[in-house]
Amino acid sequence: MELDSSLLLHEERLETAAEWSFPAPGWTFAWLLSGDGYLMGCNPARAMGAGAVAVHGGGIRLTLRASRLGPVRFRWFRLEPSALFGVFTLFERRRIDHPEDSEPPLPWVLEGGTPAARRFAGVEPSRGASALEQRAHLLELVSVVLSPPPFTSGIPVGSPRDAGDRLEELLHRITDSELMTLPVEELARRCRCEPRRLLSIYRERFGESLPGQQREWRRLRACALLAQPGTDITTVARACGYDGVDAFRAWFRREFGMAPSQWRERGQANATGVDSRAIR
Repeated sequence: MELDSSLLLHEERLETAAEWSFPAPGWTFAWLLSGDGYLMGCNPARAMGAGAVAVHGGGIRLTLRASRLGPVRFRWFRLEPSALFGVFTLFERRRIDHPEDSEPPLPWVLEGGTPAARRFAGVEPSRGASALEQRAHLLELVSVVLSPPPFTSGIPVGSPRDAGDRLEELLHRITDSELMTLPVEELARRCRCEPRRLLSIYRERFGESLPGQQREWRRLRACALLAQPGTDITTVARACGYDGVDAFRAWFRREFGMAPSQWRERGQANATGVDSRAIR
């Protein structure tokens, strides 16, 4: 397992004036256990005291520098959105997939003593706890910081709802994985409208096509799973909405110009320093 794997808790120590670079891409959450430090790379630099939490979504090179008064101890973990499907809704994933649109702009510093920062301070390395329990705890912290406001329908109770209202309510409930594999015809049926009308509403609301969004997520999902050692092709195919392996292979070849096995071999070759152009 790589040292910066998603949802893996680390503890580090920085000596006086030493620096640590935030990994990229993906989101990183780092909080100080003791000492004082500075976030360098943002303008202006940000001071951090014990208990403060730094939240970074990539985009710029960011470092944590210990002050000249003493060392810093901190814990951190990453979240790689492309590696996690079946948890977020469309609205949650749009927020997580586009950190450049965050308000206020990243990075954020959550001061120690705030409710969110106190949640981070209580996280301990998993001694005796299962890895799943630890990941679930870290994902809970992600939700504390990145969850959009709770959805509240603006339609009064008892008032008629049109297809757009039903679509919005549905997209606040189903996960990205469900939306990725849901046929347009079935989604239209749930919204009580024609498929053409549904596609028009989706484009009006989100500025892009629903099939295009499904295709993007399917590509990300396939690559993320193929990059995991030991994942069999049947599991990847099913996760991407295909009942048969042959249909998945045909789709993957159309999308990437190679078979899934070739894509995996090239990724492994790149990771080990082998020239992927030599693999045919």
